[in-house]
Amino acid sequence: MAEINTSITNLEYARATALLDSPSSSLSKNKGQDSPKYDARLADEAHKAGCAALAAGKLDEAFHSLNVSLSKCPPEKASAVAKLQSLISLTSQRLHKYSVSN
Repeated sequence: MAEINTSITNLEYARATALLDSPSSSLSKNKGQDSPKYDARLADEAHKAGCAALAAGKLDEAFHSLNVSLSKCPPEKASAVAKLQSLISLTSQRLHKYSVSN
């Protein structure tokens, strides 16, 4: 089970990083060439945006913001990473339920 969780975590992290690096990402358009790989402030802002989107029922927007937050969160912030992974998982489940019911 631990190997499955690790694989899921690695996949979610890879997706979050890919989303952040995509040309359509508004956050990636604003980052400079010298920006650090991890940015706690940006991770916190994206987390807040994701939570606000969740509260507003904007699941796609929440999913994107939470993935950006995860990709920018410093790995040494283990509790924050775990919280983000949990929120992403819950958002993904809600997105799936919504898409199946429509």
